[in-house]
Amino acid sequence: MGIEISNVSKYFGDFAALDGIDLKIPDGELTALLGPSGSGKTTLLRIIAGLETPDQGSIRFFGEDATQKRTRDRKVGFVFQHYALFKHMTIFENIAFGLRIRPRKSRPDKETIRAKVERLLDMVQLNGMARRFPSELSGGQKQRVALARALAVEPKVLLLDEPFGALDAKVRQELRRWLRYLHDELHITSVFVTHDQEEALEVSDRIVILNKGGIEQIGTPEEVYDNPVNPFVYGFLGNVNLFHARFEEGVLSLRHREKDDGDPTLFIRPHDISIAPDNADGKGIAARVLTHKVLGNRVRVTLKTLEGDREAEAEIGKKEWNALKGNDLDAIYLRILEAKIYAPNETWSDYVI
Repeated sequence: MGIEISNVSKYFGDFAALDGIDLKIPDGELTALLGPSGSGKTTLLRIIAGLETPDQGSIRFFGEDATQKRTRDRKVGFVFQHYALFKHMTIFENIAFGLRIRPRKSRPDKETIRAKVERLLDMVQLNGMARRFPSELSGGQKQRVALARALAVEPKVLLLDEPFGALDAKVRQELRRWLRYLHDELHITSVFVTHDQEEALEVSDRIVILNKGGIEQIGTPEEVYDNPVNPFVYGFLGNVNLFHARFEEGVLSLRHREKDDGDPTLFIRPHDISIAPDNADGKGIAARVLTHKVLGNRVRVTLKTLEGDREAEAEIGKKEWNALKGNDLDAIYLRILEAKIYAPNETWSDYVI
């Protein structure tokens, strides 16, 4: 096992940032810590790094207790959101920094350092930029330098705190694909913090979803998205529509007015709603279109049900929208293709129409 976190808690005054966290991260895995602000994900990452000390619990690296070890003795590489590069140093000097400050007995010679830095520059696709300064690089290039600097010391564990949070959307998307490729090449045990659900789903081997200092669910991206353990996870992983429902003689029907305590709730993804100009199969819900937004080959449509006056969001194909928009958009029908039912007894079930 790469990292073992046992019963870790951390308090800031009366606030419990982490409350009895148990987590095992296999060797060579890329794990995402995902959650809203204040969920404890960055605190957990800093405890793994040794930048924070837990109030209780232990941290083990590859079977060895690291709870009381200093950061530099844990052999971790840390990549910060805002790069933390030395502005007065060249790119070469930034990457070489961790090697040059080693104690004399373990410090590589100049030629070894040069060869390693050049190899890392090639790995992060920054050949020919060794003599530049951070101010001469783009945000994406700076983050690659920060990653190369973290890898230069040959860490056993790579930790990344919102590594792409300061970058624009296009660069962020490119870099996260590149990070996945790099990880597959190196197979280094890695943990990264993010609040971006899409980023976690695309990059990681496993996702740890945190909320209010505790773990809600652990699983592969497919597991947590397709089989959320509770409403929080379902709602956090992407947009969701909520409909109240009721059972009448064993048959589930939608309720559009106020929810009774015994009513289950339907959680519906926007892409699991279709829109039709009529109610040919009798399973549609009368609604009208409020707004629409074309997103490439998809269209995001905001609707309001005629009964109950509730809003819903659907995401349909552009061809489907083009066929629909010639009709009266104040008198259309939405149809739920698939949903998750959350009952008052806190159990999940699938609902397919």
